[in-house]
Amino acid sequence: MTQISKKMIRLIKKNLLSFLLLSAMLLFIATACQKEKNPDPIGNGEPDPLASVKSYALALMNDIYYWYKDVPKNIDPKPIKTIQAYFDTLLVPVDRWSWMMTGAQYLSSETGVVETYGISIAQPIDYYKDYSLKVRFVHPNSPMSDNNIKRGYTLTHLNGVPVATLISNGTYNSVYAQKTNTFTFRDLENKTISFTATARQVSTRSFLKTMVITPEDYPGLPHKVGYFHYLSFKATMLDDINNAMALMNTSGVKELILDLRYNGGGDGKATSLLANYLAPVSADKKILAKREHNDKYRSWDNDVQTQTIIQRIGGSLNLNRLFILTTKGSASASEVIINGLKPLMNVVQVGGTTYGKPNGMYVLPFPEGNYDSPQFVFLPICFFSVNSNGYGHYMDGITPDHYRPDDLYHDFGLQEDWVKSVLQFISTGSFPPLPAIPAAAFSATQQHRLALPEDSPEYGVYKVKRNN
Repeated sequence: MTQISKKMIRLIKKNLLSFLLLSAMLLFIATACQKEKNPDPIGNGEPDPLASVKSYALALMNDIYYWYKDVPKNIDPKPIKTIQAYFDTLLVPVDRWSWMMTGAQYLSSETGVVETYGISIAQPIDYYKDYSLKVRFVHPNSPMSDNNIKRGYTLTHLNGVPVATLISNGTYNSVYAQKTNTFTFRDLENKTISFTATARQVSTRSFLKTMVITPEDYPGLPHKVGYFHYLSFKATMLDDINNAMALMNTSGVKELILDLRYNGGGDGKATSLLANYLAPVSADKKILAKREHNDKYRSWDNDVQTQTIIQRIGGSLNLNRLFILTTKGSASASEVIINGLKPLMNVVQVGGTTYGKPNGMYVLPFPEGNYDSPQFVFLPICFFSVNSNGYGHYMDGITPDHYRPDDLYHDFGLQEDWVKSVLQFISTGSFPPLPAIPAAAFSATQQHRLALPEDSPEYGVYKVKRNN
């Protein structure tokens, strides 16, 4: 082995990802030097085609993984047929967050281009005890928006079969996943809508709705209030934040309702940008979040490159108060915003307890360094994210200041319970009583719960590079 040059050391210090990938490479090379005459055979004596990527994954997990000390030491990789299965064997029991994906899945997640009908479906079971299937949001320019489907509509049938029947016999997901289906909905006025749609590639945006609410829109408001429904922290769509904040700034809003109820997180660059717009003058140059690594990399915790520092920019808002709307679907980068801003400004959290993902991952592709066309991408938990007070291990989520059940009976806007409730609080100083349960809430006869994206252990992303 040759000694690492001083130039290489300088490069390592400059970029954390390079360091991580180099560490993995050196460990793999060291292993190869010891066993280069002994190719990794599977049971029939043939070389394991996945040997190199397994070695790479093991090197990462024994190095940068937050719980590296507890990684199982006696796993035989040879008989394990897939990288996903092997990666799962390396995770410690407390870790419900680390995950991996194929390169194609990673590239799709970065561009926002997916093949979809364009809606998210949920059941208002909590509080309302309603097992019917409600539309919780619709992506613009999708097959569903083409057919004028709105939040709050009820999906009753697929191809003429009641969805309750499909859920109870376990076929709903496979039927819904078909490329073409005939959908039957009941709209907000209880009218039936049926049409046939074909899933297609949709370029999803990072936000769903932006509006400025005036005293004329809601009598009693003392000033203009902004509303921004942010759906995903996408580094490739920073202009969605810029444009929304420009509207808020030019409109002179004094308070903002930031709707993160379905935001599972995303990229640290978008997280930092949004925080820079929202934080007050008094928070400028203060820490939004800093990373806590394992003891191998503890020295990085105080490195400015692993801290997210508030840097107010042109167009930053001057808010009296920030309202953040949350559910279990609010995870990771969304929680970084909530946890990071609470010590720095007046934040009122409304809705439900968040997902509970107080940590983050570095994006580690294989082949190493290949972000353009990776074969696999590993996202192991590498750090916990804490705020300026050092708080951040909220494993069970962040509890709201005021609980309200998600209102799936109205479209986003002034009639939706959460927005209406915040506006009443701004106007009067108190929230209204919890909403009445609609008579139609008990319409579902087959009480089966449909899995949601936030039920997955892979839900929630806060991914960063050392230089955000």
